[in-house]
Amino acid sequence: MNPWMEQIYARSPVILQEAYVSWYGRTIRRQRFGREYERWMALFDQSQSWSEQELGAYQDEKLAGMIRHCYESVPFYRREMEARGLRPADITRRSDLAKLPIVTKEMIRKEPDAFLDRNVHGRELKASPTSGTTGSSFTVLWDRPTDILWNAVLWRHRSWSGFSFGTRYATLLGRMIVPISQRRPPYWRRNRPWNQVLFSSFHLRPTTVDSYLEGLQRHRVAALECYPSTGYILARLLEDRGARLPLRHVVTSSETLLPIQREVMERCFGSPVLDYYGLSEAVLFAGECGKGSGYHLHAEIGVAEIVDEQGNPLPAGRHGRLLGTGLVNRAMPLLRYEVGDVSALRPGRCACGRGLPLLDPITTKAEDIVVAPDGRLISSSALTHPFKPLDRVERSQIIQESRTRLRIRIVPRPGFGEADTSHLIREMKRRLGEAMQIEIEVVDEIPLGPAGKYRWVISKLPLEFRRRSIANLFGEEKETQAP
Repeated sequence: MNPWMEQIYARSPVILQEAYVSWYGRTIRRQRFGREYERWMALFDQSQSWSEQELGAYQDEKLAGMIRHCYESVPFYRREMEARGLRPADITRRSDLAKLPIVTKEMIRKEPDAFLDRNVHGRELKASPTSGTTGSSFTVLWDRPTDILWNAVLWRHRSWSGFSFGTRYATLLGRMIVPISQRRPPYWRRNRPWNQVLFSSFHLRPTTVDSYLEGLQRHRVAALECYPSTGYILARLLEDRGARLPLRHVVTSSETLLPIQREVMERCFGSPVLDYYGLSEAVLFAGECGKGSGYHLHAEIGVAEIVDEQGNPLPAGRHGRLLGTGLVNRAMPLLRYEVGDVSALRPGRCACGRGLPLLDPITTKAEDIVVAPDGRLISSSALTHPFKPLDRVERSQIIQESRTRLRIRIVPRPGFGEADTSHLIREMKRRLGEAMQIEIEVVDEIPLGPAGKYRWVISKLPLEFRRRSIANLFGEEKETQAP
């Protein structure tokens, strides 16, 4: 939605906002469901029972076709293969991938057009921006088959707990579905064609949680899809009221799912939490099935590699750099793409009986929760959106000093200026409120934490609930009685 439409939407009555949400949902449903979607779901139903050899043969076949396409139509890969004296016939199996270079985010950022199929036009494609919070942001372009595939993969993962399309479900994600200025319920909007109720992640606080509970119950929601931190906030607030919200399905994504978050959500919602790991770059997707540990790689859409610091392959059980090679998106194919996360392939087969390979839990963002001036608790993932269009930011970090003060450190790239600063302040205030004082601090570098890890959001505030004050997610692991 462009800024002009956002303003019209924010000023419209709820009935018109819901009409727009349902119209958009109907449009997306026509685009993402149909014969191609059914074809993918039929394949998934069969392929999850294939042996390791059958899955490998399928990947090799799709990989050989993708390599031919890249050689013929994608400038970067044609150049790199010719420089190495390679032709498509030299890369026909997964083991041949090591002949190609590892592709980094920075390489794509420097020459994005070199990764595009020279025969496609931008108007035919869907833009899928990467995060941009840690630098090297860029926009991946999807072709229509990739958009349909991604929808099918999401519904395949949801279906593992019996959560199918048509199930009444709620979301607590990053879109500003309810204007931040709204002070009374409903803090949700309905997408009728999807049987979906979209709840705002930006209005959660102790004084509004009763309205959330009433809305979830009144709409007879059976499933919840959320960021781990937004689901955790909702569950904590409900428990503080002495309430429970029985659900049949809970699905999380986009952040590291912490043990405390899983524990609180499963206790409050009475349902196992199934986490998944998906990438805007559309090269890998992995998700929990609920029957065993680890994440099933959806091997039909991409090839995963684990390599050491020198790029050498690592055996199952060894942690290293995660690479993904997409097998579907021909508009902007990415081969041996370095995701930026750490994981390991798991040996053996899951207790669920599926033959899909297993990946260890992925080390991704580990961030605190931001507390807005009016007490709303905001997931770090919900704050990534203002950074996505900024291509002149090398790295960023949010530090919350107090309820009303937020410091954003920026390591700039050439060209970073007043327009970028104004955009950040404006969009952050849209989410956190005008009372939040936002300081932009331009720095040469952002140091790593004591454990050598980079944290994007650091909050010095505890999470205040009615009965107790709890240290923020990465503070001291103890609870203290609120005064």
